[in-house]
Amino acid sequence: MKKILIWTFVVILVVLSPILYLAGTFVFTGPMPDDEFQKNLPLIVKNLEVNIDGEGEEAIVMVHGYPDSLELWDKQVEYFKNDYTIARFTLPGFELKDSGQRPHYNIAQIRMIMDAFIKSLGKDKVTVLAHDWGATYASHYLAKNDLVDRLILLDIGSYGNEKSPTINLKYTFALAVAWVLPEFLGEKLTLYTAENILKLEEDVDPNKKAADLRPDPRMTYPYWHLWNDILADDLPQRVAVEDFGTPLLFIYGKDKNIWFHGEQWLKQVMALNKGQVETVPGGHWFIESSAELVSNKVDNWISAN
Repeated sequence: MKKILIWTFVVILVVLSPILYLAGTFVFTGPMPDDEFQKNLPLIVKNLEVNIDGEGEEAIVMVHGYPDSLELWDKQVEYFKNDYTIARFTLPGFELKDSGQRPHYNIAQIRMIMDAFIKSLGKDKVTVLAHDWGATYASHYLAKNDLVDRLILLDIGSYGNEKSPTINLKYTFALAVAWVLPEFLGEKLTLYTAENILKLEEDVDPNKKAADLRPDPRMTYPYWHLWNDILADDLPQRVAVEDFGTPLLFIYGKDKNIWFHGEQWLKQVMALNKGQVETVPGGHWFIESSAELVSNKVDNWISAN
């Protein structure tokens, strides 16, 4: 009888161990403590991978998302660099060359990094152009602030009070799990997520294949921090549309089946005259497939605002 109980316990432990591992990781692994982060912030900003092009009086700060790097903006830089100072940086841990380090910062900390980076430019007029996670991080500039004069969000808006689609919960959770797995398993999960959960080419971007994406799980920490905040009921508050105080241009790709903004949010932005909304051909990475069109729209909007 004793042997049966022992073996039963062993089997249960083996079955539950992956769940216990993930639960323990979410509960006990957190971001850098705030006091340590604040102390290290100048060094974090100094160590960012940065490209500065142009010498214009006004600056355009370009912030990419997952799983990209500052190179995402090459075509936009060529378009704007003769008239503006173009400042772009790679999110920590997203560099094309893997340094072996695994920095991970939560949403609030990345926003402080962005704030410090913008301040370091010493420019009186700043426009932020942001895509994917970059747009999520930059969305706090929707509230009136002293750093950013114009905000352009690409393909990532908000669901406001609407319920997020199930697919969005599935893929973000899968990528959160990928971050805590051993890296060879995390890489398999990121590829599986792109190919089988998101069905990338079919539902997200007809011009993008899963094989085009970098599968490194070192870049999935934003999703881990997202879910860590969700489970802790500690998500940063979204800026309500009626509280928008910064001129906004929102552009999204129309050729996809998975959306990253709510229809009611979009209607509210337009109804309250809190921003300009544009659609362009292409999927989530329309800034690559419709680069010239996007740059023209951005240029015209900046000139008018």
